[in-house]
Amino acid sequence: MAFWIPVVLATLVAIVWALWPLLRTEKDSAAVRASYDIKVFKDQLKEIDSDEARGVISEAEATRVRTEVSRRLLAAAKEEASEAPAPIAPRTATYGLAAVIALATVFGGLGVYRTIGTPGLPDLPLSENLARQASVGDDRPSQAEAEEFVAARETDSTGLANLSDLTQGREAELISQLIDVLQDRPNDLEGHQMLTRALASSGRMIEARGAQEIVMRILGSAAAPTDHLEHAELMILAAQGYVSPEAIAALDKVMSTIPENPRARYYAGLALAQYGQPREAYIMWSQLLQEGPEEAPWIPAIRAGIDALAAEAGVAAQAPLAGPTAEQVEDAGEMSEEDRSQMIISMVEQLTERLEAEGGTVDEWVRLIGANNVLGNTEAAQKAFTDAKAAFADDEAALARIEAAGAQLP
Repeated sequence: MAFWIPVVLATLVAIVWALWPLLRTEKDSAAVRASYDIKVFKDQLKEIDSDEARGVISEAEATRVRTEVSRRLLAAAKEEASEAPAPIAPRTATYGLAAVIALATVFGGLGVYRTIGTPGLPDLPLSENLARQASVGDDRPSQAEAEEFVAARETDSTGLANLSDLTQGREAELISQLIDVLQDRPNDLEGHQMLTRALASSGRMIEARGAQEIVMRILGSAAAPTDHLEHAELMILAAQGYVSPEAIAALDKVMSTIPENPRARYYAGLALAQYGQPREAYIMWSQLLQEGPEEAPWIPAIRAGIDALAAEAGVAAQAPLAGPTAEQVEDAGEMSEEDRSQMIISMVEQLTERLEAEGGTVDEWVRLIGANNVLGNTEAAQKAFTDAKAAFADDEAALARIEAAGAQLP
């Protein structure tokens, strides 16, 4: 609704602007220059008669002036007679033309917007955004094409048609036995899941992806979000990091049901980055970095790529937040749990007072939001989030980091 109000106002302005010259009422067409002069000269003749009667001017002077004014009056009368007023269009035709212009403005604008605009497009959640990216990714390589490229590159670099030929030992024997058994048991869910895991652990990602396809077929509508996530992950790994339209379709099923899943969010951020939305990808990955834990498998990958992603998005990469000094750490080690908690609360309160009084850097505001959130001070964290956005309202890069921190609030 907020979008259509300015649209309607702009349309009304355009219509009035177009119709104003057509509908405005002209003054009396007879009030041209010659007609105005005639009126002035007649008034002058009356004034001459009045002045002569009151003795203001002599009879001779009145006669001379009257003659001059009469001469000018005759000239103006001839000029008026030669003037041809512009014809006035019939009122019905004028109103009809005005209606045509108004309708053309309204429906023409709607037609143009329907052609090049996106009527009714809301602020899409991530799942719908990914689904749209998949739908417009027809010109991008499919999963099969990406895997063909990977296989061809491996062949060119090693001379082997299939690197899985190098698989040796007990794991290779288990995979071979599983494949033989499952040939006669096409609907054995547990067996195909076991085969998928064995192939993936052996690094045979393309074959693992194919095995997972069979798992998804067996599960059908009973497939859980985690099954779709594993399917998407195997497709991405099989394509060596490329997120195909098929992988995005699988991720969409995950993000529409368990959007909080960190592994899914990592791959969703990768998809957003590859499909031309680096700012949204940066915000998502920044949130994952703040959440941790540091040992999570996606954290090293994010750290390795987030600076380049920030540069692409035109956002200043988030610097590590300053921690306590060495003296504070040493003192904290000698404190009781209660004293340490009190020290942390005191530091947060001091930071709050300083930022509210003097302002500060975006790093400090992000730290304050996160600290209050960890301490369970939801109201204080929300206030810090609001104040930070107001302080950096004109800094898009800073706002991106603040939004990332605010996204962690309950």
